[in-house]
Amino acid sequence: MKPEQMSRPKLIRSFVVSFLMPTLIGKSFVLYFGLNYSSYPGEGYGYGLVASIAFTVFMLLRFVWRFRNVGDI
Repeated sequence: MKPEQMSRPKLIRSFVVSFLMPTLIGKSFVLYFGLNYSSYPGEGYGYGLVASIAFTVFMLLRFVWRFRNVGDI
């Protein structure tokens, strides 16, 4: 079902899940790889840091694209 066709409670739940889960997972990856990269530079944690930043940006852009046609809730 498209977000524009959902009832209000389902839309809010979908909105919260689509925003918070990737944000929390992405930020925890960035935190983990960022701390390890700063403690152990040259150990390969930089690749994980770049991948986790790319994942976070991709998921936030996916969130924006998914809810682009939804008006005010």
